[in-house]
Amino acid sequence: MALKIANIKIKGYNKNMIYTIGYAGATIDRFVQILKNMKISLLIDVRSIPKSQYFTAFNNDLLSKTLANANIKYENWKDEFGARQDNLDYYTDYILDYGKFAKSQQFQSGISKIKELENKGENICLMCAEIDPINCHRAILCGKEIFANGINVTHIIARRNGETYFESQEGFENRLLQTTKANTLSDAYQKQNQKTGYKLT
Repeated sequence: MALKIANIKIKGYNKNMIYTIGYAGATIDRFVQILKNMKISLLIDVRSIPKSQYFTAFNNDLLSKTLANANIKYENWKDEFGARQDNLDYYTDYILDYGKFAKSQQFQSGISKIKELENKGENICLMCAEIDPINCHRAILCGKEIFANGINVTHIIARRNGETYFESQEGFENRLLQTTKANTLSDAYQKQNQKTGYKLT
């Protein structure tokens, strides 16, 4: 399905808003410029393994230094929000069950920290790899639960052709329903969990 997203103009810090972004659609220079344009103060890496074989500039050691030079803080939250977890209790049929993991103490600790940081005025962006949030746990898991906790979520979609789009979590959910052809939003999230969830081998 073609990516059809409204190009909503959003500038700078928006109170009660968390952003997400996937780095695979942008060079490191463009990526940093997008964050600076949005006045992001803290980038939270939600990759369980914060390395990239093909986009080495986004390896955590290099990325943290690059962001520091742009006055943007970097943190990796693989324990709180990572898509790969060691605890087998969070898996159903060998696939990470987002619903189960979202109820865990470590995930809920991440939600609490998000609220605290946001209340302190941090402008936060969650980062993973995939360009389209519909293919990424940053939206299917993290965005869903952050939004359910009363914080608005906007997904920044940086495409390889140089275009940048913004999609609200509500808009994302409408597109998720259309993409999965599910009867309910709950079923749509479950279907995408099955498709994108980390699988034990």
